[in-house]
Amino acid sequence: MSSKTISGDPPALQPTVIAYARLALRYLDMRLALLVVLALLAGIFAYQAPVSATILIGWPGDRLFVQASEGASAADRFTFYGDEITADAPGGRSRWTHQGARVHFPELGDGALAVTVRAQGWPPDVLNRATRQPEVTVTTDGTLVGRFTPTEQWAEYDIVIPTEVRRGNDLTLILVASDVFTSTGIYNDPRPKGIRIDSISVRSAGDGPFAPAPAPVFWLIVSGVVWFLALAGGSRRPTFAFVLATLLVSGAAVALAAARIWTVVLLPWFVIAGAGVLIWHHRIALARYPLRLVQLFVYGSAVGYGLLAATGVWLAVMVVQHAPPAPRPEQFWEFFPDSLVYTLITAGSLALMLIYGRNGLPRLTQAVVRVVGSRRGALFGLTCLLAVWIGYVGSVIMAMPYVGHADYADNAVVARNLLAGRGWTVDYVTQFYRLYDGVTRPQETWPLLQPVWVAVSFAIFGVSNWAAKVPNLLFLVMLALAVYQAGARLWDRRVGLVAVVVLITSHLYFKLVIYVTNDLGFTLFAFGALILMYLAWGAPGAASLEKRSRWVGMSQQSFLTICSGILTGLMLLQKPGSGGLIALGMGLWLLHTRFTPLPRTLADIRARLAPCVVWGAVAFALLTPYLIRNVLTFGVPYYSTESKDAWVLEYTTWDQIYAVYTTEEDLSTLDVPDRSWILRWGFDRTLVKMERQVHALRDYLIPSWQPAPFGLSAWFGRADKDRLLFDAGAWLALVGAIAAMMSHRRLISLLGAAFVPYTLFLIVYWHTNEERYWVVVMPWLALFAAAMLWRIYDWIAALSDGRWTPFGLLAVMALTVAVIAPSWSPIAEKVRDEPNLYRADLDVYAWLKHNTPPDAVIMTRNPWQLNWHSERPALMIPYTTDPEIFLRLARRYNVRYLVIDTLQRPAPEVRRMLDAMIADPTLGFREVYRTPTYRADFRGVRKELTAVVYAFPE
Repeated sequence: MSSKTISGDPPALQPTVIAYARLALRYLDMRLALLVVLALLAGIFAYQAPVSATILIGWPGDRLFVQASEGASAADRFTFYGDEITADAPGGRSRWTHQGARVHFPELGDGALAVTVRAQGWPPDVLNRATRQPEVTVTTDGTLVGRFTPTEQWAEYDIVIPTEVRRGNDLTLILVASDVFTSTGIYNDPRPKGIRIDSISVRSAGDGPFAPAPAPVFWLIVSGVVWFLALAGGSRRPTFAFVLATLLVSGAAVALAAARIWTVVLLPWFVIAGAGVLIWHHRIALARYPLRLVQLFVYGSAVGYGLLAATGVWLAVMVVQHAPPAPRPEQFWEFFPDSLVYTLITAGSLALMLIYGRNGLPRLTQAVVRVVGSRRGALFGLTCLLAVWIGYVGSVIMAMPYVGHADYADNAVVARNLLAGRGWTVDYVTQFYRLYDGVTRPQETWPLLQPVWVAVSFAIFGVSNWAAKVPNLLFLVMLALAVYQAGARLWDRRVGLVAVVVLITSHLYFKLVIYVTNDLGFTLFAFGALILMYLAWGAPGAASLEKRSRWVGMSQQSFLTICSGILTGLMLLQKPGSGGLIALGMGLWLLHTRFTPLPRTLADIRARLAPCVVWGAVAFALLTPYLIRNVLTFGVPYYSTESKDAWVLEYTTWDQIYAVYTTEEDLSTLDVPDRSWILRWGFDRTLVKMERQVHALRDYLIPSWQPAPFGLSAWFGRADKDRLLFDAGAWLALVGAIAAMMSHRRLISLLGAAFVPYTLFLIVYWHTNEERYWVVVMPWLALFAAAMLWRIYDWIAALSDGRWTPFGLLAVMALTVAVIAPSWSPIAEKVRDEPNLYRADLDVYAWLKHNTPPDAVIMTRNPWQLNWHSERPALMIPYTTDPEIFLRLARRYNVRYLVIDTLQRPAPEVRRMLDAMIADPTLGFREVYRTPTYRADFRGVRKELTAVVYAFPE
């Protein structure tokens, strides 16, 4: 076929690639020009339709047009409060204004407008003879356009805005009430409030014609062009893309005419979505040149010299900032003999430099690094590290006379009851979602596996504080060995060794060991399950593991899959909720890996599905006893009070989870929290809650960078927050993870599949702002950081035939210290200061154990610790300010004593009620024991601590 047949070009132009490219470009230009004209005309015609829009105040989407704030500053004067359920409002929800409120309608077009505000004034019980409903003034662009006085009932108020008043295509209304009110007789809300609004409508007051707003028409044109290019790139059919883009532009134009205010806001996002599709289709071409640029930069010595200069400057800054003052000669004798040791070390180092000279010292450094990276050297270093650190942590555990707070003590209590043959039970009631027949009940809140490990330790060593922590000490050792092996397998032994140093010396892992937590075991099982799955199905050379091994009677791949399934099952038992989400991601990744590319025969499908089924079956088999126990005990496979806590925590104060929610015996009108409470809290508060969780996650993982240009510092962590690996470790882990995307792409995809569902669960449902929820990712962060550390060393060591090798090793050592040194202060605080915080409470618990009957129920803010130390049943002090409810609960559970602890105390409002009750002689509370006043330092604050025991009236 000739080119003339194809395109009408002269016969001299042959159908080469260039010819086809020119032909495509010519038709592409024609289609684009036609699409641009169509979008322009459609936008102009869309604006000829009169405006007709309504914002339902208090419902999702209203924040696009109004601002909301609970603050009381001058900047908050013209904002709304949070959205609320409003039973008598026509729309079902509404917002109170501050004294004023601002409403902004963008790009409405020109012409006169009519605005209708549906509002309600003050409640009747705030009115008296001296007051009346406030007058509301409405202004736009500094011009008064209307007034109205609301009533106690909902009513609509119309305001006309003439054309001559408007100064642009936007409309901004400012409503100001002449006065505000706060609480009323039946409405306890101290906020200064103006009026309540549930909807605002705007419509054209003229017939047109109307001049279009330029910005929406521009976005309509851009959206047509972007989506045409995106569809043409994906389908390779320009005509089809042109037709589909035309339909999209026409639909957007119709939306602009019918729902203008929403379309104007959403059009830029429509363009961004099309740009995302376009970038995805051309991702390879777009990434080719940046990658080539990076490769050219990495090639040769450019990176090495750049890192050498950067680390040199950084080390110089560290020396200037933190170096001690120069020693005086007389100090030698003041600190003798320590000064003699320092002098010998310094002189020996200088002598080595002089003896080995310019070339000898680099060779010595290279020899040291080779020893560290050798099998024997790395194992020797790992053994010494674990021996020293485990010895230190063990000595701390032996000296600490407590097991920790809340769920930490709960694990120890359940383990003690398991050993006594009582099952997973506890002798305290901590929350009031229902009433129990007594304080002894099945434990439903925490997972079941950690108490099993502790019970085994109790059986071997006896029931004690330190024995409860032995399992976590063993978990730390096993995790260190697993991380070392993973680092050695994926990178080299140097990486594994440094990763272990970073991990086990972290103050977060120190806390996981000295308390009876279940997070350390969860981290071990999750890490093991992930690394084994990756080695079996994702690592380079995984296909070679299909051969049958004579040692295990099956292929190594199958063996690793079964081991991963076992660890996944243990992970699920250790923390069912969090573990289930990680296991879900792992299963999806395994399915994607096995079914890429897609199978073509039924036999192939069965073969590919078999490992997924085996892995899932093994994990589920281990989880089955937990599910059976829950069905027999609670009637459902999974039960936890956290499913109710989730709708209270982060929406209000923490103590609210100890409020009385049960309506049994008419104790409360609140009812048990469930997902419908999102409507009760309001969409604003829900979004703020999720935003707060995203920021907390960012602050844990992303390093801070305050001098970042173009406002990018907001995307990095806050400077006043600590990262999991602190700032130095966070930078290394971030860059190391980016580098791992090149060398271990499947590993990164597996980690993403595992932790993205977990992260979304914490952000949306639970909460992220507790460090212990992120210790599960720290082994991977430590590995990425360690890999980057040694990559820096290798780059510097490659310069000038290795002459800069000592500087590279110095950089590795300095950066390692920068990662682990910030943990020393929190660890020292735990060891030095924290025992003093427990002294008063431990004193009270000891007194209760020796001076009260074994069945005496104690009311306390710390029922977990009290039961562990005193072996007395306990009841949580409810979060209530109603003395009658407090006393009814105490009578129902036969409470004999009230303890005012020091470690945790009731909320101030509850404490005021307790003080009033204790001081009331008609109630008959008696003080029976008061501890001495203990003094303790906590984070630089001097505290005086006294715990008191009161006897309830007979």
